[in-house]
Amino acid sequence: MCRLLAYLGEPTRVASLVYGGDHSLYQQSWAPHELISGSVNADGYGVVWYHESRPARIAEARPIWYDDDLRQTLDTIRAGTVIAALRNGTPGIPVDRSGLLPMVDDQWSFVLNGFVPDFRASHMRALRSTLPDELYGRLRGASDSETLFLLALAEVRNGTSLVDALIAVVRRVTERVGQEEAQLNMVLSDGEVLAAVRSSNVDRTNSMYTATGSNLAPDGHILTSEPPEGDSDWNHIPDHTSVVIDACGVTQSPLVSG
Repeated sequence: MCRLLAYLGEPTRVASLVYGGDHSLYQQSWAPHELISGSVNADGYGVVWYHESRPARIAEARPIWYDDDLRQTLDTIRAGTVIAALRNGTPGIPVDRSGLLPMVDDQWSFVLNGFVPDFRASHMRALRSTLPDELYGRLRGASDSETLFLLALAEVRNGTSLVDALIAVVRRVTERVGQEEAQLNMVLSDGEVLAAVRSSNVDRTNSMYTATGSNLAPDGHILTSEPPEGDSDWNHIPDHTSVVIDACGVTQSPLVSG
């Protein structure tokens, strides 16, 4: 499973979010604590930050520890919205740049921490067939992440809120896969709002936490797969819960089935 960290608040150094803490996102690439499958997150990384309402991205299809220049580069950047991810590739999904997280499209950014089972052989065609032509034409690869991102954007274009778009994607995927396990933790942002869901269709679900005013980011809110530090109070998001982080703070709500 992938690891992620998202931040919304006063502009802060991006490097501190990726490398800060006694269990930093960077360290989680080789020493994660809460993976439910896999052992390391070495199949790529990406960092997105917003500048003048537009996302910029650095991403590579290799372990984050291979990039000796990344920390120095991120140390020069301050941003109020940041999303970073480490990829732990799903068998059957190509490990190439088309599947790197976080993904960006126009003003949107997206992370999937999970998978759609047997995606390419059993579900890719059916899920992608519902995309409007213009979004279908933006497909670059064969990953479940890219497909779910564009499905969420299709919902947003129809006037759905960011969090309701993610909830609609969860419902569509779970209806499609039936009894097969799907892990569907997702984050979607437009630079002003972070929307997330912690969900799956089985008993175990990938972990998710939030913190406000943490030592790592005292002037903002963090959403993460694993706490990057142990000195702050972290709120463990329950299974099957949505989260919205905006200028008003952090709101979480149980997902309603159906």
